[in-house]
Amino acid sequence: MSASRSRHHLTIADKNRLRRHHQQHPELTQEQLREWAYATFGQWVARSTVGHIVRAPEEVCANPEATRFQSGRYPDMEQELYTLIVARATQLGVDLKRMDNSGGVLSDSELWTKANEILKRTRGSQESVSVAWVHRFKKRHGLHRSQLKRAAAEAATVQTVAEQKIEEQATVGDNRIATDAETTEPARKRAASVTATATSNRSHFVSSDDILLLTYVLAIKPWTFPYVMDGWQQVTEKLRGEESFRLDKTAGACQARLNLLLHHLKAGNMTALRKSGTEEEFDRKGALVAEVAKQMEEYENAQKGKDNPSVVAVDSVSYARQDTAATNTALPDLAQERERMAQRRL
Repeated sequence: MSASRSRHHLTIADKNRLRRHHQQHPELTQEQLREWAYATFGQWVARSTVGHIVRAPEEVCANPEATRFQSGRYPDMEQELYTLIVARATQLGVDLKRMDNSGGVLSDSELWTKANEILKRTRGSQESVSVAWVHRFKKRHGLHRSQLKRAAAEAATVQTVAEQKIEEQATVGDNRIATDAETTEPARKRAASVTATATSNRSHFVSSDDILLLTYVLAIKPWTFPYVMDGWQQVTEKLRGEESFRLDKTAGACQARLNLLLHHLKAGNMTALRKSGTEEEFDRKGALVAEVAKQMEEYENAQKGKDNPSVVAVDSVSYARQDTAATNTALPDLAQERERMAQRRL
């Protein structure tokens, strides 16, 4: 499996740190949290995984460096044993994740002996663990040989990334000093350049983008297409041809944006509709959203009107059938009445 497609797992400590960062900055999106996790931990995590992590409560585990919480048969004993290992590593002045099986603190025989001593002291002489349990314990707590090698490699990668960022920041600082020394560009132009760069890196809609979107929606009317997404594809192509539209959005994203604007209009949520932009842009956007809602409603009513004649025809046929059935039922009643009258005359 290539490095770009390899799976990355945050430790329990990293997940808790991500949750605390989300609690301190609730306005951040999942993509922004994902970028923060990469900058902090050196690992790319899927957006859906970020969502699952921040929604879950904070985890408490004896080994915060584990990637997931695993409870063995004797959780109290495992916690005490792991605490003993951490204390031994601290006493020796070594990084627990950089030790290997040659270290006395991680030898299988010592782990097995200490585990049984704790069990005998806490549960009596009837309880004991095997050597196979030692291997499972080490895997649960990230102490297996393969896990230690992988952790060391990941730590080296994170350190390399951090060093590269420091070098890049130093290079940017040197370039900035050289640029300031060579040019006398006014502060106003530099601010305009920074604003243009920030605008080009945007990933969300602003009022000017909404106005362009609504304008092309009214011109193309994607809801009138036999296949609605064909219409939205045309809207997207028109938007990509606009230099002022700097977002790389799909047809589905544009459709979702329109649905969100219509929802805000129906709910009377003017604060969400206003968003960023001038007062004139807000008024223009509000008028366009109202016009789109009006035309969509008129089109739906027209479609319902076309369907009504068939319904009336079906109702007429059903009424005719009912009248025929009633007539057929009445005929035998008339014949019986005539026969009774004839018998009376006799």
